Amino acid sequence: MNGEIRNLNKIQIFMKTMKTILFCFLLVALSSCSNNNNSTATCSTSCSYTLTGSETAGTVPAALEGTFSLVYTEIVAGAPFSNNVMGTFTLTNNQLTVEIDGMDCITLNNPIQTSPAEVTFVDDCRDNLKYAVSVTQTGTLNEVNILSTSNQFFGQFTE
Repeated sequence: MNGEIRNLNKIQIFMKTMKTILFCFLLVALSSCSNNNNSTATCSTSCSYTLTGSETAGTVPAALEGTFSLVYTEIVAGAPFSNNVMGTFTLTNNQLTVEIDGMDCITLNNPIQTSPAEVTFVDDCRDNLKYAVSVTQTGTLNEVNILSTSNQFFGQFTE
């Protein structure tokens, strides 16, 4: 009888240990998942463009704030990405985070108002590109045009 009680105690201790291990594993797994959802916050490169005297500070319409998955169409060779590559563009508080498949992301600040329907973000610290965010008449995203910093048009990202 004492042998059975000792075996039962060993089984209970084993079960409590397994529950503790499982609980710890679950906590680690859940915290890992929640950390992977902030891809836009982990860009190692951030550019803050300095406006020239002839440029007007841009303002992204509040209706455009969000994340957009778009496909690149090359018109003229020269951009550092390929035709049909996917890009994710996140607009928040006059800031653009660009994530192009196969490239490190970049965050761009201080846009230029280039027309009533277009705000341009300048990457003058890594790829020397302009990302011209175009708005439709109804206030939705039209496209993101890609130009060199000397205004050579390369192509556009669209849905």
